[in-house]
Amino acid sequence: MPGSEQINSFLVDMFGRVNKIEERAMAAGLGNSISITEIHIIEKIGDMEPIRMSEVAKSIGVTLATLTVACDKLETKDLVCRTRDKTDRRVVNITLTDKGRAAYEYHKAFHERMIESIIETLTPEQTAILGKSLETLQDFFLQQET
Repeated sequence: MPGSEQINSFLVDMFGRVNKIEERAMAAGLGNSISITEIHIIEKIGDMEPIRMSEVAKSIGVTLATLTVACDKLETKDLVCRTRDKTDRRVVNITLTDKGRAAYEYHKAFHERMIESIIETLTPEQTAILGKSLETLQDFFLQQET
């Protein structure tokens, strides 16, 4: 059984590698540079569009001002579109453009391939143990946010 130092080293290395590979895969698949932050904003929008800017900011843990700057860049790259709500002009909704939808789908497929490559090597029991272990890790991260 791996020791705590080995597990820590593995987690730090894995998170860094996933981000680098994800960024490289996105750039290769879409022909332009999309940062990890940008693709995760696109992911939140794609999961719930149309969605209020304030909801996206809250779900990814940034201020509305920070999200606005990021969305300015995403609009310049023709990945998102912002519109004012017809019933409450103070509200700004955000949706994906066709190009943004392609980035969203490409990113989603990347994650599906990643998970499939893990699951296909595990027994159902091992999958359940891994799932429970990752839930425990997620609970730790959620506690650290508050």
